Amino acid sequence: MHRKARYWLERVVGEGDRHGAVTLQLVLLILGVLIPFCWLLRLLGGGPLGELERFYLVIHGWVAGFAWLGFLLIRRGRFRFAARLFLAGSLAMIMLVYLLSGIRSPGPAQIAHVFPLALAGVLFGRRALWGVLVFTWLCVLVGVGHELYVGTAPGLALEIAAGLMVSFLVVAVVFDGSLTSLATSLDDVETRRRELEAARRSLKAEKEEREQTMEQLVHVQKVKAIGQLAGGVAHDFNNILGVILGYAQWRERRREPAELLEALAGVETAARRGAAISRKLLNFSRQDVAHPEVFDVCEALRGLEGMLRQLFDPRVRIELLLPEEVLPVRIDRGQFELAVLNVATNARDAMPEGGHFRLAVGRQEQDASRVEIDLSDTGVGMDENVRRRIFEPFFTTKGQSSGTGLGLAVVGRVINEAGGAIEVQSRPGAGSRFRLLLPHRELAAPPGGVHSPLVLLVDDDDELRAMLGATLENGGCRVLGARDGEEAWRVIGRGRIPDVLVTDLRMPGLGGPALIRRLRPLYPELAIILISDYLPEAGALARELPPDVERLVKPFSPHLLLQYVFMLTTWTLEEGKEGEGG
Repeated sequence: MHRKARYWLERVVGEGDRHGAVTLQLVLLILGVLIPFCWLLRLLGGGPLGELERFYLVIHGWVAGFAWLGFLLIRRGRFRFAARLFLAGSLAMIMLVYLLSGIRSPGPAQIAHVFPLALAGVLFGRRALWGVLVFTWLCVLVGVGHELYVGTAPGLALEIAAGLMVSFLVVAVVFDGSLTSLATSLDDVETRRRELEAARRSLKAEKEEREQTMEQLVHVQKVKAIGQLAGGVAHDFNNILGVILGYAQWRERRREPAELLEALAGVETAARRGAAISRKLLNFSRQDVAHPEVFDVCEALRGLEGMLRQLFDPRVRIELLLPEEVLPVRIDRGQFELAVLNVATNARDAMPEGGHFRLAVGRQEQDASRVEIDLSDTGVGMDENVRRRIFEPFFTTKGQSSGTGLGLAVVGRVINEAGGAIEVQSRPGAGSRFRLLLPHRELAAPPGGVHSPLVLLVDDDDELRAMLGATLENGGCRVLGARDGEEAWRVIGRGRIPDVLVTDLRMPGLGGPALIRRLRPLYPELAIILISDYLPEAGALARELPPDVERLVKPFSPHLLLQYVFMLTTWTLEEGKEGEGG
């Protein structure tokens, strides 16, 4: 309440400091309220007024009237004018008192003579203070004249006058000393403020200079990092192109269909690695979203065997120990393959004269709920300082044209985000060993023959829609096609409610996110898969959608889409059975 009242009193538009305006308003309110209130009690509780009391009633009414007038003027933004008016009214009241009643009249009127001195000194300065003092002395002399006129002894009148004038002088001297001290303090404060302002400007200029220097340094580092990054990415893509060219040349040496199928499988794996590399930087900067799937880690590594043999020098003996046991894990498959190939690439670079690379898979001995992928080499190894830093971004011991410093950083992030861990053992001259530990998961097998989900496939690319639709139908799904969101809306409007909606992100007319936002309130249980490209803004837009919307990033394997469809419909069926059982 106190803060609200002070805020109301400070809302004064006009000249004058806020503190003075608040103080003067409070004084005027006290005078304007208490004086009438005291006289009201006197009139209600006492007898008839005497002549002297009627005189003071008029004087005090004068003071209360000027108090309310000054208060209203301050509220209208006329602070200085209101102060001058009240000061003039008070001085006129003093003159009237001394003129009509002399200097011996009892009552509080003479005590109030100090107030104009304080008001003049605080609001208008030392000159006003001494001017009011001189005027007050003049009023006392007028009172002496009145006393002589009514027959008061001259000696007594002069004695009283001298006492009053000395009292007013002492008050004026005290106020003057206080104002002088205050002015000196304010000058010191102002000097200090100017010094601090100069220091602040100097610090600001120094800060701006440092920021400019830092920006230049960051720019130089960015240019250096981009150059290093470009060289490393070009190096990675050259490796991929070398693998693809190597498989393509098989057509001249090998004619058997099985060999050609093996070459095509190698080309597919290389293309998948190229897609993973293009996502590496976006993944590392958190611009893209990982898309985990459940797959057999042994089957995925068997698919990488051909690429690994193409990757290493012929002098390197490659040993793959993959059990027949199915070991499912849940992780983004492209990122997992990229992680394995990054570790293998480091092993290749560590064995320029040849050696032995070993990849083994199995359940962890200490914890059977985790799958262990063990990658070891007989290369140059690492000392402890290097081993501790290998997962730091942009840290590399290779030349600028041979590495980006992001390979193992991405490996660490991919494995950790999948709920796994990495253990690294290495010594100089004794090779390195990477152990990738991932949680063991259960494969969700398609419920063939039991459930044939209805899929609404929405994409404006006719060839892609036809290819994905054929894959889904061959996998046991029923497929409805639509070229854009409006056509999909019309299909659903005719009563064909799908089990799964698969929609592209950007299409002419009604796009994927708009279609999802339109359908979700009507069909809250509808399973939805959003497919999109690698654009960062697409990832940001997808994150604005409901959290249960799955997202697949192009390019992706059609069989991965089929796995997503069955995974979502299997979950739906299991939830329905649990509800019936409950």
